[in-house]
Amino acid sequence: MGYLPLLLKDKKLLNKLRKETVNFAKAIRKVAEDNIEKIYKLSYKEIAELFKNMHKLQSDCVYYGVAAAYSDIFGDISNELVKIIKKRKKLKYPVYVYSNILGNPMEKSLTEQACKEIQNSPKSKDKELLEKYFWLNQGYIGRGLTKEELNEIRKHDETGKEFNLTQKELIKELKLSKKEENIFKTSQNIIFIKSLRADSRQFIHVLVNRLIDRLSKDWNIKTKYLESSSTMELSDCLLGKKKLSKEELKKRWNHSIIKIKKSHEMAYIYGEKVKDFLNKNVYKEKIEKQNKIKGQIAQPGKVKGKVKLVFGPQHNKKVEKGNILVSIATSPQLLPAMKRASAFVTDVGGITCHAAIVSRELKKPCVVGTKIATKVLRDGDSVEVDANKGVVKILKKK
Repeated sequence: MGYLPLLLKDKKLLNKLRKETVNFAKAIRKVAEDNIEKIYKLSYKEIAELFKNMHKLQSDCVYYGVAAAYSDIFGDISNELVKIIKKRKKLKYPVYVYSNILGNPMEKSLTEQACKEIQNSPKSKDKELLEKYFWLNQGYIGRGLTKEELNEIRKHDETGKEFNLTQKELIKELKLSKKEENIFKTSQNIIFIKSLRADSRQFIHVLVNRLIDRLSKDWNIKTKYLESSSTMELSDCLLGKKKLSKEELKKRWNHSIIKIKKSHEMAYIYGEKVKDFLNKNVYKEKIEKQNKIKGQIAQPGKVKGKVKLVFGPQHNKKVEKGNILVSIATSPQLLPAMKRASAFVTDVGGITCHAAIVSRELKKPCVVGTKIATKVLRDGDSVEVDANKGVVKILKKK
């Protein structure tokens, strides 16, 4: 069960992770807000120091977030919540209602707060909103919120089913023991930590991407190739300690794998060697044909659509409005596609995973932890995602 037993047992550890997450998240947002409007005024030395600072903040983010990130990767805590709920013989509502309401924090995420303000604000405030929420829905690859995206948020159609219930009501109905309550509170804290990390990191990614746009012009290197370098590499280049080869960057971008050495240095594998590496190190499982896939309910709702398999940001553009986004696991890199999709289906994760968090924010049906969705489904398959039951039904294979 990974990190979950440790987090359930050690409340002080979980509280410390939450406190530290709040601290570094504030620091990340401050760095981005202080520098986002003066990118072209900064000297190379200032940019180099900024990259180093961001690298440190990102490292802290990983260090304090790893336990929360891996505590529910295979639905560990989600399974625990469902077990508790199913012990009760007579339930007033479906199981997912209890797990979603009791397993989620009462605090709204930064994304939820931002979307609510945008939806309640007149168009006369657009300029102010674009500046304030430059980071919103940008993931790892965005350059800043646009007016088009702002309008999309305003007219967003919520397809998920909502229940007007409070945590207090459901706790009273279930008569939870202290041990059971602790499991639900642990879930709430994990989701709070993961949501805050994901939202705050968007601030820093927009800043980095805009800095890369500037350096791309200065150095006459395509932006997409510069994105294949690390912030520390860029820092060394700005200080004259290293030179970046255009050919090297092009090879990285075209087809490569990053391998971390024991010294924490990054090594790159290119071309045909990538296939050899994957064949030797990636397990391939044979799956029997089936017309139904089952998983956990992250956000209720029921929609039909065509499947689009998404394994990275390079696949974002193929997702059109109304498609069903199917992935091993989602990440902030996939946000542009997730905003267009009508539902999400993933192989791994539980109710605290990225896909689950985003689906609740966007109110889109989501089934996670199917284990086999990306192996069974193909681009163009017609499916029905019944996230009220946690089932994906194949209507027609392409």
